[in-house]
Amino acid sequence: MYGFSHVYHKGITLIEMMVALTIGAGISLLTYQALSGALDTEKRVTEITAKTTDVSRVWQLLHNDIQHALPRPWVDELGNRQPALEGLFSDRQSQSSALSVGDDQYLLRFVRSGERAFLSQPRAQMQVVGYRIAQQENTAEYQETEQVSLWRDYWQPVDRVEASEIKSRRLLDGINSIAFRYLSVEQSSTESSAWISGWPETNELYEQLPIAIEITMDIEGIGEIVRLFSLVDTQVEQQ
Repeated sequence: MYGFSHVYHKGITLIEMMVALTIGAGISLLTYQALSGALDTEKRVTEITAKTTDVSRVWQLLHNDIQHALPRPWVDELGNRQPALEGLFSDRQSQSSALSVGDDQYLLRFVRSGERAFLSQPRAQMQVVGYRIAQQENTAEYQETEQVSLWRDYWQPVDRVEASEIKSRRLLDGINSIAFRYLSVEQSSTESSAWISGWPETNELYEQLPIAIEITMDIEGIGEIVRLFSLVDTQVEQQ
């Protein structure tokens, strides 16, 4: 008689399949979490880099404006004489500020000269520049409070300009606080007690510029930054 051999093919059991699926799901979850974390990190780095670039641009703009400041009073649209440079006598902590010529809402406001022209071209006209803060409505759902933004206004000619002629530019969002200090040429030291929180402190300083301005900004996502701007070279150049 012929013998018959039986070959048995062992298949995958249900338990083995479930274990394999569980391991595969775990690997997929870990891969997703790693990829999501990498994307979040990249997005955060991109946001911080962009914010840092914006902050650097603001400091450069402030430096350029302050270096061109002039000890020249001006006249507002109501005929009132304004000091050459004016800074509020207090810190401004996330407050809104109205746009108006000749009011007390500007953090810092002064007359500056135009940029030096090339070759024989005439220098640009003088202008008044003013820095203020204003609240912005949030469009992002995750932001519960309104952001405070730093704005720069300027207008020319200098005297008797209507509010409609002001040109405005939003510079930076996320301002938590901003403060200014001024150092007068009459001070013989740079100790903390020599600085004043507003300008001009007296009528005698109405047509003068400080020799230095210190600006402290607390910026969301960046932290507190302090910058010191010297006006000594500016005043020597103008003499």
